[in-house]
Order: sequence, then C-alpha cells, then structure tokens
Amino acid sequence: MNKPEIKLEEREEQNKQTELEGVELLASFFDIVASGTEQEAKIIFIPKANIADQFSDDMLNKVGQNVNNGFIADLSSMDEWNDFNKRGLELVKQEKNAKSTPWDGASNFKSPTLMQAALKFSDRASTELLRQDNIVKTKIIGKDLDGEKAKSAERVAEYSNFQINVQMEEWREEHETLIYKLPYDGCAFKKTFFDQRLGRSMSNIILYPDFVVNNRVKSISRLRRFSTQFELSHNDILERQNQGLWLDIEISAISDSEDTEDQAEADKMTDFIEQQGYFDLDGDGYEEPYTFTIAKHSSQIVRITPRFEPSDVLVKDEKNRRATDLSSLMTVDGLAGADGKREVVRIKPVNDITKYSFLHDPEGGFLDIGYSYILGALTNAINATTNQLVDSGTLANTGGGWLAKGFRGKMGSSAFKPGEYKQTGISAQDLSSGIFPRPIQDASPTLFSMMQLFISSSQELSASADLSQTIGANAPATTTLALVQEQQQSAGAIILRIYRAMASEFKKLFILNSKFLDPQEYQEVLDDPEANFEFDFDLRRMNIVPVANPEISSQIQRIQQAQTEVSQVELVAMAGGNIRPIIENFYEAIGSQRMEEIFPEEDAEQRLQRLLSENPELAELISGEAERLDLLAAAEADRIEREEARADLKASSDADKAHSEIKKNKSIEVLNYEKAETEDVKNQISTHKAVGELDNQELQNQQALQQIQQPQGLNDDK
Repeated sequence: MNKPEIKLEEREEQNKQTELEGVELLASFFDIVASGTEQEAKIIFIPKANIADQFSDDMLNKVGQNVNNGFIADLSSMDEWNDFNKRGLELVKQEKNAKSTPWDGASNFKSPTLMQAALKFSDRASTELLRQDNIVKTKIIGKDLDGEKAKSAERVAEYSNFQINVQMEEWREEHETLIYKLPYDGCAFKKTFFDQRLGRSMSNIILYPDFVVNNRVKSISRLRRFSTQFELSHNDILERQNQGLWLDIEISAISDSEDTEDQAEADKMTDFIEQQGYFDLDGDGYEEPYTFTIAKHSSQIVRITPRFEPSDVLVKDEKNRRATDLSSLMTVDGLAGADGKREVVRIKPVNDITKYSFLHDPEGGFLDIGYSYILGALTNAINATTNQLVDSGTLANTGGGWLAKGFRGKMGSSAFKPGEYKQTGISAQDLSSGIFPRPIQDASPTLFSMMQLFISSSQELSASADLSQTIGANAPATTTLALVQEQQQSAGAIILRIYRAMASEFKKLFILNSKFLDPQEYQEVLDDPEANFEFDFDLRRMNIVPVANPEISSQIQRIQQAQTEVSQVELVAMAGGNIRPIIENFYEAIGSQRMEEIFPEEDAEQRLQRLLSENPELAELISGEAERLDLLAAAEADRIEREEARADLKASSDADKAHSEIKKNKSIEVLNYEKAETEDVKNQISTHKAVGELDNQELQNQQALQQIQQPQGLNDDK
C-alpha cells in the first residue's frame, strides 16, 4: 500500500509515555464523557475503535501468533464436519461428468433428493418466518397496571421492524439466504453489531466455510474462540486505516483465491481473520476477552477491540472487602482511587454471535448437521442403483455379440432405422448360425425395489414424502390435517429452533439500540411525541421475540386447519357461536386479496339479519333462544324488583329510625336549652338579691356613720 511503517523505536517510545497495567489499562480502552445536567450527570463509556496502538510490536506479534495458532487448532477439529459438507455439495451440483466405468460414457445420474429436501424445507421456513412485515414483536415482563409498558412495547416493536425492513436494507435478503443455506450445512451464524463506519446497527450472516470454531465444545457459552475469514480489496483496507479503525501499517496483498494471478494489481484481495478470543494484555495472569483482526498469511495485527464494557469487569474492592464493577470506579478525571493493585475477579464477555441450528450432531459436536450429513449416504445409494438400472437398459437396447470365424459379412457396428432391412451376401442358414448375440439379463427387480426403498427413506427423513398415495380423494379434513401435521413435525421443530435464534438476534439488536440509538431519531421515525427513549429501551423491563407462529409450519396446514373449522360451522352456529371469524380465517389462509369487499364492516343488527337470511333453519333456534332469554330476562327483572323493594323497605325503616333519632335529639336539645335558661334566671335572681343586700348593708353603714358623727359636731359648736 506504499505507506510508511511506524518504526519500532517510535512505537516503543509512544508506549513508554502511556504505559499502564492492571485495571488502569482496562479503563484506558474506553473514552469517558459526561452528559446531562450538573444535578444528574451521567457517565457514558464509549469503546475505542482500536486499542492496538497502545502495545509494543513485540506484544502485537505475540497476539497475532496466538490468534493464528488458535485458528489452525479449531480448523483441524472441523475436519470431519467439513468433509461431509464438501461431499454433500458435490452431490447437490447437477454437473455433467463423464464416467469411464463400466465403459466410457456410462450413466452418471445424480439424484436431486438432497436439493429437493432442502428446497422444500427452506420454502416452508422462509414463507412462515418472513411472510409478514412485523417480524419483531415485544413481550412485557412484569405488571403493567397503567398500560404504559404496553404502549412502550408497541413503539419498540414498530421501530425494530422499521430497522430490519428499511434501515437494514440487507437484512431480509441475507436472512433468506441463511434459511436456504442452513439445510445443506446444518449450521450458520449471525454477527449483530454497531458499525461505526455506517453509523447504524448491522446483522451480518456468516456461512460455511467462512467461520471456524472448536467443534469439540458443547455450547456457545463455552466457546473460547470464534473466527471469521474474509477478504478485502486495497480500497477497503485503506478506508479502515483512514478512519482510524485499523493500524496504519503495510499489508501485503495475498489471497487464497485461485484466480488471484488473473486479477489486475488494483483488484488483488487480501485474506483476514477476525477472531473473538482471549489474551492477557495487562499481564495480571487473567485473560481478557477481545476481538482481534489479523492478516491471515502474515499474522499481522491490524485491530484489537475490547469485548467487554466497564460494567462487565468485576474487580476487588480492598476497602469494602467485596467485588465492584469497573464502571463505578471510572470518572471523567480518571480511575477513582487508582492504586494499580486492584485484581480482576471476573469479566463477562459481550456476545454478539447468534447460532442458527438445523439438526443436532448425534456425536455431540458443537456444529450441527444438515441434509448433507443425514441424506448423503442415501443419495449415493440412489445414484448407484439408478445408474446400474440405466446401464442395464443401455446394454439391452444396444445389443452386440460375436460373429463366427467364417462369417463373410461386414464387420463392426451396423445401425438400423425403424422398419429398415439390409441386404447381406450370405445365405439365411449361415446368417442364423454365424451370429451369436451377447447374453443380457433383464434389469433386476430387486435392484429397482432397493432404489424405491432408498427414495422413500430419504423422503421420510426430510419430511417431504408424497401424501397423495396415503390420503384418499374423500378423506376428511381432520384426517388430512393430522397426517400433514405428523409429517411436518420434524420440520416444525427445526423452524422452532430458527425462531428461538431470531429471538436471540433481536434481543441483541434491542441492546444495541439502548446504547447507540439517537433519541431524536427514535422520535422522528415514530412521529410520536410520547416516545420516551430512556423508558422504552430499559433492558430490565421487556424481551424481544419474533412474530412467527412455530406451531404452524406451512400454508397447507393453515388451509387444512381453516377447512376443518369451516366444516364445523353448523355446530358452532347451533351452539350460539360466531361463525364469521371462521370464514374470514379461511379466506385469509388461502391468501384472498378481497377481504374488505367480502367482509365489509357491519353492526350487530346487520350481522343478525345476514345470518338469518343465509341460514333460515336457524330462525327457529334463534327464536327459541330469544324466548328463553326473555324468560331469563323477566326472571332477572323480577329478582331485581324484589331486591329493590327490599332495599326500599330497608331504606324507609332506616329513614324512620333516623327521623326518630333526630326528634329525640331535638327534644333533648330543647330540654337542655330550657334547663339552661332556668339556671340563667336563677343565677340572675341570686345576683340581684346579692347586689341588693350589699346596697342595704352599705346604706346601713352610712347611716351609722352619720349618727356617730352628728353628736361630736354639736359639742364642738357649744
């Protein structure tokens, strides 16, 4: 790419300036920003696009070699599984290949059994799982007393369906490709992630042979590595380097493609490996989960990203003697109380891989099996027996034999036209005695029976048997439905597994939206001012599941079920049931496009008149039912009247009692008033009497004083 490579000395000098270890190093893998008001500050951790530039070239070489060694070890564990898929692919290809045994140009028939089984399943599965636009729906967890969760769930489902139908324009096509490839290979994967280059969520399919895993593990939770092979052009590499997603280093253009030499220099492709694995980058003895990207042939590291978030890292808290997550220690200013000695207790890796399974491996391998595994031997047997039968017919039709030594006719092959006779130069006796035809046996009937047995067995294994020989022309709908359901049971179980995998994929998409979705974009797409991003994408409240019904796995089954319901319309009507939904369901099952014309909106009175006109025999039944309902209504009215009379009597008695109580209380009140008045009069009389006595006493005192004073005054005058 003609780019200057950063010298080892310069890189090591850069690393010395920012050299960290322990939890400080793990914390440095994220950019920390604060949002919200000062009162409600919220810390947001954004993973860096590439952390490979924080390590020396020596460390990067060790990581690259470790990734390559793990890739080779996992690939060797898949040898047997790969062989089955390669042979199955050869059986599927309807290529014209010449055979030299038992003679040149012998029959080389290839049975379409494997392809037929895969196509029938894929058609059924894709029709069921992708037939509606609202593939995603929401399920509420917990109580919803005010109905707010239900509204939130509807908004989340609407936006999720907008994502996979409009924003992720490649999703439907790729998912359909996965469904059609799955029956052959048995296993496929999807990676759901936020693409920083496109600024939106992605869910890319990973098909055989692009993935490499350890086939000896038992579950995806125990998977130590998941590797993906891909190739990029010169421009693709340059774009990633210019955006800072990859290291700006020189990468040689080497590819496994056979046509590399025929490509122009600018079109040469380079193979890469992206591996989700583990490596101890901070030197504490505990391997952390990362995603590594290396050039396949040189093991050059071009990118490393952490496969965890700060909240997923549990570290020892020496102060409180308990484990705490790393996010609680990280602030905008750095790691709170960082002493570089905290030990990692556990790191939970982020899982963005979804596994899609077909049939579980009978030997217990991690990778599932497809029709290539279970039908490969039967397909080979069908091919062998068919070719033998064809070759036998060829021998019988072409003839051949021996000519006597003295036979003077023309030697070699002689072609005849229909109805043609050829002149010979020998007598009839010499002609009959000079030619000895090669003895040829007729085609073996046992061989033909074996071929039919192989075909029948393959159809039973693939759930694609022909039921026309089993179901009679006048077979009841219930019998037909039971036979179809029995035949499709295995296919329904596989569709259920795909259904669960889709639920897991949509849950990952929901989590990505909670982290990266712009709240303003969310409101604009829904055009709903009540759309609350913080509330709607609360991971603790709901789960995301697809809308497909796993119990019904084909349109034929839906039609058969609808026909079964239609056949019981009279019983439903006699029982007082509503037969319109039954008929509507039948038309929906057959895919009618005139539902609104056939079933216009009508009120209850119109519906009753229509039923009576269509079913005159129901008039007497309805009349009798109406009479019965009238009697019941009259009895109910009489009961209500008696209840009301008793209630009125009780109310009257209660009113009289209340009136008597009021009169009694009033009398008591009057007596108390009168008593109060009497006491007041008595008090007033006593007061007047006391005042009068005081006045008299004072008058007497004044008179006595005057009597005493008068004699003294006379003596003074004298």
